[in-house]
Formats: sequence, C-alpha cells, structure tokens
Amino acid sequence: MLHFCQSLTHFNLFSEVDCEWLFTIGKTQSRSTNSTLIQANQESSAIYIVLEGELAIQLPDASTHRIDQIALGSGDLIGETTILGHPVAPFSVVAAGDTQVLEIPRQSLNQQLTRNRDFAARFYRFLATKLSERLRQLSVLMAKRQVKEGEPLRKVLRVFATLNDSDVAWLLAQGTAERASLGTSLIEQGKAVPAIYLLLDGVLGVYINIGAGATIQEVEVAKRVKGDILGEMSFVDGGAASATVKTLENAWFLSVPQSTLSEKMRMDQGFASRFYQALAQIMTTRCQDLLVQGGLAHLTSESINLLSEEIEVEDELDFDVLEGTAIAGTRFDWMIQQLRR
Repeated sequence: MLHFCQSLTHFNLFSEVDCEWLFTIGKTQSRSTNSTLIQANQESSAIYIVLEGELAIQLPDASTHRIDQIALGSGDLIGETTILGHPVAPFSVVAAGDTQVLEIPRQSLNQQLTRNRDFAARFYRFLATKLSERLRQLSVLMAKRQVKEGEPLRKVLRVFATLNDSDVAWLLAQGTAERASLGTSLIEQGKAVPAIYLLLDGVLGVYINIGAGATIQEVEVAKRVKGDILGEMSFVDGGAASATVKTLENAWFLSVPQSTLSEKMRMDQGFASRFYQALAQIMTTRCQDLLVQGGLAHLTSESINLLSEEIEVEDELDFDVLEGTAIAGTRFDWMIQQLRR
C-alpha cells in the first residue's frame, strides 16, 4: 500500500499512517468514459483522488462554443472546494477515459483535519501544492484569452485570520521590510523566487509571457495591492515564478526568506497546518475567480456571495468584510506599526 500510495504524484508528502487512513476511509470506484463525478453548481459530499486513468475539468467557452479541459492524472485531487469554504464547484468534472478514483467522504476528512494536527499540516501542504499546479495551468490559459483576474484579493485577510498572534509576530521577526521604486521587477517569470512577500503599501502589476520566439507577448493578468501576498505558489510547489511582478508605483513590502519559512514549517506543525490551509483557500478562490472572469464558469448566488466576501473594491482595506477578519486587520495594522517604529 505504501509503495503504491507514494508512487502517486506528491503523495510522498504523506506518512505511511496517512496513506493507510486515506485508503481505509476512502472507497475505490471505477468510472467509465464521460461519467460525471462533480456537477457544476451542485454541492459534493466527497473529494476524489485519481488512482488510474484521467479526469477532466470541463471549461465551456460560450463565445466560441468549445470546451477547454484541464486534465487530472494519477495522484491529482478534485472536489477540494468542499473543505475550503466553497461548498459547490463552478465547473463539472468527468472521466476522460476508464478511470479509477478514491472517494473520500468530506465529513470524515474534516474530522481528521480537526483532530490530527500533523495530518492536517501534511494534507494542506499536499492540497496547496496541487492547487498551485492547477492555478499555473489556468493562468496560462486565461492569459492566452486576454482574461485578467477580478478585483485584487487581499490575501492577508485569509492568512492573518487563520494564523494566530504568535505566528504573525514570528513573520515580523524573521522578515525584512524593503522598499522598491516605480518600475522595479520584484519577481521575474521563469526565475527562482527566494522569498514570500507581504505587500504593505503600493500597487504591483502581474505579467505573463505567452507565445514563443519572436512572437512572445507580455500580457498583464492582474494587479496586486496593499495586503496582498506574492511568491506563495513557488514556495508551495518549488517551481520557478509563473509570472513577472513589477511595481506600478513605489512599493513597501515585508520579505520572508523561503528557507526560513520552510524550516519553521518543519519544526512547527501547528503553524504549517494554519499557513498551508490559508494558502490553499487563497488558491482555490483565485481559480474560481479566473474561471468566472473568463466566462468559463457560472456560480450560484451562494457561491457568488462567498467569493465576493473575499473581494474588496474600495481603495482602502475594509477588514470587516469577512467574519473574523477584524482580528486579521488588527494584526496587519500592528505589523505595519511595528515596522514604522
């Protein structure tokens, strides 16, 4: 069992006990070609891990009447929105061929995440890694369609609401406050990202190069504003930067070295669980936002409300938008005050 489990992509992040629990609580199912596992805008009571074969996230494009697909192969997971605060998925998932999946009940998984901190740290790391890879695929697809992300997400809302006071104090102690002038490239596509950055002030532009050779074109895909976090995808999956990030005005940010953060994760499973959970929630929200902006998904009113709660359209941060974000706002303000001393 351990050998098979760890042969799946990124399952080496789990322990032997984790794998045994997943296969004990889960139910192995065989799905025929074109059978539906998840129906768009319907709540799912389970998440699915691909064991053999391939699933496909279907992305219909009303403007061209075609359906793009994101393939999910062995070891990939889908249905994660049900445990990350979004009860329904904005897309359908079907079997691309004869496929074997492991169906894990949402209730059982939530209980295990609550009672087993070490498992939660490993699972949320696994989930964040998978979502980072999916977000990279989706970002390229949307850039080719000239689709930008919606209103900037203040990621610090999610992260600081999930972390505790001592976690935030640790980030402050380990980070370095830096300033960058207009036009500075903070992150460059295709290059290593040495740190995670918390944007304390300023506006950044995010750009992706599409095409090849003489036809390469730099496309703006998003803006980042005060309260945003950058470099988290490279931290999670170890990959190079998926985009270039430039300052659109003078910027002030806190830089936390990836190596320092990784060591903290290794030594403190509670911190790791909270941090990876927050990153996974951020990434699944970004995926949904991209799909909606690209007209590839149509959310129910319930999902729209959940998504819009994480988007603030005013120039200033409003930390009362989400339940529990008042304390996140207090933590963020405290950090800025400490750095200004």
